[in-house]
Amino acid sequence: MQTYDLFAPTTDAERLDLYARMRAEPGLCRIEPFGAWAAARYDDVRAIQKDSQHFSSEALAVTAEPPWLGPNPVAQSLVTRDPPRHTQLRALVNRAFGTSGMARMEAQVRHEAETLAEAAVRQREVDFVDALSFVLPRNVIGRMLGLEPSTFTEFKRWSVNMGLITSAVPEQHQGIRDTVKEMETYLGDVIAARRRQPGDDMVSDLLRAEVEGRQLTDAEVLSFLFLLLPAGMETTAQLIGNAAILLARFPEQLEHARADKAHIPRFVEEVLRYESPTQFAFRIAVTDVELSGTKVPAGSFVMGLVGSANRDERVFEQPDRFLPGRDKGTQHLAFGHGIHFCLGAQLARMEARLALEALVPRIRAVKLRSPDIQWLPGLTIHGPQTLPVELTPA
Repeated sequence: MQTYDLFAPTTDAERLDLYARMRAEPGLCRIEPFGAWAAARYDDVRAIQKDSQHFSSEALAVTAEPPWLGPNPVAQSLVTRDPPRHTQLRALVNRAFGTSGMARMEAQVRHEAETLAEAAVRQREVDFVDALSFVLPRNVIGRMLGLEPSTFTEFKRWSVNMGLITSAVPEQHQGIRDTVKEMETYLGDVIAARRRQPGDDMVSDLLRAEVEGRQLTDAEVLSFLFLLLPAGMETTAQLIGNAAILLARFPEQLEHARADKAHIPRFVEEVLRYESPTQFAFRIAVTDVELSGTKVPAGSFVMGLVGSANRDERVFEQPDRFLPGRDKGTQHLAFGHGIHFCLGAQLARMEARLALEALVPRIRAVKLRSPDIQWLPGLTIHGPQTLPVELTPA
């Protein structure tokens, strides 16, 4: 059995070629640098995400606390829990991220998106990440949590460093350790302040919430915040950034969106499939288990390659073409599947839609100022680290 090195590709084309070769394998693959089994085909990735009895999310707790890092509150969050504890914890935040919660937020998000888009188009030449794609979700999640706006500028560094944990090289270790300490101190102070004086924000809501008659401890609330702060920014930021890249590469899509606003949600779904912001899903085999003819021993790390699954030719016709509105276009796995389906999926879709609804009518073209995209470091999150563009006003 061949072992594949996920760090080997240096370009998008090489990454997609690696995924295609792995999908052609008869069963699961072995991969480095994680020493794990990997599923590259759609059906296998979905099975791993759905089957919590055989593939536990506790793998995320292990990968979140490598020996060089030490304790990390993310390891105690709901994404590392299986039922029944996961069910109890998720119920606490479902209301905030549900349909009614999103409806209450839409006007606020639309106003923020309009303000940022207007400023970006007025400047014409901007780093799209700093002008819109990261700033919009950063401001939204910061206000949802009731955090001090003067600290928002730190969130990008925190988010990037937390996303690097599973693939960090030694020279990055100290910066990540410093980030965890900074976040613990800052968010711990926020929790203490809300205990003294509750407000109209999600931190106060979490402190008031009860699970089977028991309130959450400060440590449990901290684990939520460690999860929600980066997660509330990263997936959406990369979704919006990748959308801008694809508007530049496929200018006819901008024309379709300008002509018909209803094209924008279809466009967003195809961005999620074609350039998935989240590339991997980690699990650990609870028992000896067989998947696609491969016997996986209990205790093994198993990785679902979401970016590969969303290009699986068995499910998506002409998967390497960018085709908004395609058949099965909403069946991608960019937000996961099963009990760990992304809590913020509705929020991410709404923010991306409103960002594009604000931007598209204001421009006639998006031009990349460099043909080479500077992608975020690491393997898990896929999107631009910086994105210099020229926006031609309408």
